[in-house]
Amino acid sequence: VQMADDLHQLRPQLWRAYQAAGRTLRHLQRQDSLTPGSFYLQKRRCGKPNCRCARGELHQAWVISRSQGGASRTFMVPAEQRARLRQLTSEYRRYQRARALLARRQAQVLALADRMTELRMVPWPEATP
Repeated sequence: VQMADDLHQLRPQLWRAYQAAGRTLRHLQRQDSLTPGSFYLQKRRCGKPNCRCARGELHQAWVISRSQGGASRTFMVPAEQRARLRQLTSEYRRYQRARALLARRQAQVLALADRMTELRMVPWPEATP
């Protein structure tokens, strides 16, 4: 009776977890273009002793930073490409968050399925006294 009660409680939990994973999977199927990397305004000193940046007026440039070949690379972004690149990198971050959520939800589905299997398991052969 206890096993039946536990299974009765686990079944709807499993279906809810499965449906949540499906919603996340649908989000991953979006067709928006994306670009990996971080898009940001970089402020830095050039190193010349008489430059304005030595007095605290740092040079500014919009850049994208990403891993390439195992090393972090930074690329300058031309003014006419900034809006599009901001959108592409933002979409990539949304994709990565959805992918991580899918992994957590799939793990939850599997854990619930495994728990249901444990409850249904009948040992055989039975232990002899």
